[in-house]
Amino acid sequence: MADDDLVVTEDDVLRGIPADDIESDNDQLPEPALDDSGTVGMQPVRYRVVPEGEPQEGGTKYSVVDLDTGVTSYAGKVLKYGSRRGLSRASDLLIYNRTEAAQTIGAWAHFMWPSVIAESNGRYISINAWDRAHFTWGFYQLAAHTPKDNLILLMRELLTLPSAKRFFPDLTLVDGKVAQIKDSGTVTLETEYPVTVGNGTEMQIVDFMKYLNPTSQRAEEREVITAAKFAAWANEDSAMRDATVRVSVAIMKRKIKARANTYGLVGKRPELAIWISDMFHQGRGSKSQALAALALSTLTEQLEALSRIDTTGQQAARLASVKRSVATLLDEGRFTNTRFGEGELSLDDAIA
Repeated sequence: MADDDLVVTEDDVLRGIPADDIESDNDQLPEPALDDSGTVGMQPVRYRVVPEGEPQEGGTKYSVVDLDTGVTSYAGKVLKYGSRRGLSRASDLLIYNRTEAAQTIGAWAHFMWPSVIAESNGRYISINAWDRAHFTWGFYQLAAHTPKDNLILLMRELLTLPSAKRFFPDLTLVDGKVAQIKDSGTVTLETEYPVTVGNGTEMQIVDFMKYLNPTSQRAEEREVITAAKFAAWANEDSAMRDATVRVSVAIMKRKIKARANTYGLVGKRPELAIWISDMFHQGRGSKSQALAALALSTLTEQLEALSRIDTTGQQAARLASVKRSVATLLDEGRFTNTRFGEGELSLDDAIA
């Protein structure tokens, strides 16, 4: 079933807790041990989880102890969401700056900004292991459950970095896909399985999900270690953060290009495309409602109608966040002389 039509229950809503409602932290990020030359060594990190015993009470704070340096660093805390629970982390220490990002990805840095704020308040280290995706990472919240999309695409790119061997030495690429190295050989983590969700069935890469976080029903040591690795990697290696930006914007451009003709977005105001992009990235979109909104006669009416579309009934805070950010872009005149799909927002380099 296409994501334009999927209707889910409250328990299955993705990223159902607004970014503003997730407590952030300023806990110091782990600093790597330096070798004799003053550079970061490439030995794999080794962590011990504290507290032991996997306590499940909401708000329980988990940390990891680096077995080589003895340094303890915060990994996240237990968050409950319906019947689900898992680790949550929202660090204020590394923040997406759209002006800086525009130096590498151009006007798309501003185009994606409303979604970035709604997803994470711009936090690079934003971790959600408490919903049905099992693990979601980064300022654009790339989820682990989607085949050939989102977090698996980022992981493919991250595994090409030299620093990958420090954090995920048991992962590799086989024919361009993520695989786990075992004693018996390599095993792909990208096999697709049908999973019932809401009123339909979607394909998920369950093995990859479980590698990162075995279940979304309880907090486990595995997800704590995964969260700690992602946070440490982002802090240690700017190439990891750069890859997160590059892959996130490529995903966004690919998806909005695929919908541009259906919704008649090319040549129109970019703010309309921002709403279409956000609603389907987040999973609350409705094709019929979006088309009806875009058929209205004025930009003001169109934007207002788009700002009310929510097939989940759970995303009032998300809608308000995107609406505020779009209003900021309008007040700045950011895209006053720009049309979507043209000039600085051309889709020519987007992969269909």
